[in-house]
Amino acid sequence: MRSHTRTRILAFFVAAGMLLGAVPGYAFSDITDDKQASIIQSLQDKGLIQGVTADKFAPNAKLTNAQAVQLIVDAIGLDAAKKKTDAPSWFVSVPQNAWYAPALKTALERGVTVDGTWNANANPTRQQFAKLLYLGLLQKGNYAKVSKYTSITDAKQIASKNRVAVEYLLMTKVASLDSKKNFRPTAAITRMEAAEMIYYAERMVNKSYASSGTATVTYKVENVDADFNKVTLTRTNLPGTGYGLKVRRIDFVSDTEAVIVYEATSPNAGSANIVYSASAVVYVPVVYDITVQAQ
Repeated sequence: MRSHTRTRILAFFVAAGMLLGAVPGYAFSDITDDKQASIIQSLQDKGLIQGVTADKFAPNAKLTNAQAVQLIVDAIGLDAAKKKTDAPSWFVSVPQNAWYAPALKTALERGVTVDGTWNANANPTRQQFAKLLYLGLLQKGNYAKVSKYTSITDAKQIASKNRVAVEYLLMTKVASLDSKKNFRPTAAITRMEAAEMIYYAERMVNKSYASSGTATVTYKVENVDADFNKVTLTRTNLPGTGYGLKVRRIDFVSDTEAVIVYEATSPNAGSANIVYSASAVVYVPVVYDITVQAQ
């Protein structure tokens, strides 16, 4: 599933792990793919990532464990106030003035467990990052459960403790396989690969957006099972009774894109006291990325 957006500030860090200042909102010269550039721009606009320099993102550089935890906590919006458990005993050995310490403590106390010995500068594999992201997502909502496994060419390389996490991210369209149906679970995850997963995960958690049109309409995408997403459109700031919202049609513009077209209704003459529904619900297969627009 691909849902939608917002959150506060995180930075992708340089090799030394130092937090950089804000980067101007323009494309990085080392990202030439249009889709990737759009993803990076979106995350940068939300203050979730930034480059290693003003014009370089270093998309193929490896992510570190510290960066991974900070990114997941910020993008998903894990709240330290909603503590579930104490941090494990090994956390006392983490320098408390380390830039990643608050995020790591929040993640651990919210149920995002870290396997093995913590090494802030080590590079997590794709399956390890998937596991952390999966555990983070579980703290934010009751999403559909994995009911069947995907056909993954290199599935034998996925550790059994990480398989459900990988399958979950594939099912919800947060992650994807390559053209040969490989996940490459043992490869170190790159900054670009992490950004792509975070982009879709953040959209999944922060689902509501204002859409186009003269009326103020937001929509929320909720995963109900392995096959369908529930899309709820809501019209807010109604000027009075008799104003409402209707879904006119769903345009399936490609194999992966669906556009829900709505109409903001107004009261008929002499029917000012009639209250129309200010929300509408439709169900769309999970394979479609959903957008909403006025008729």
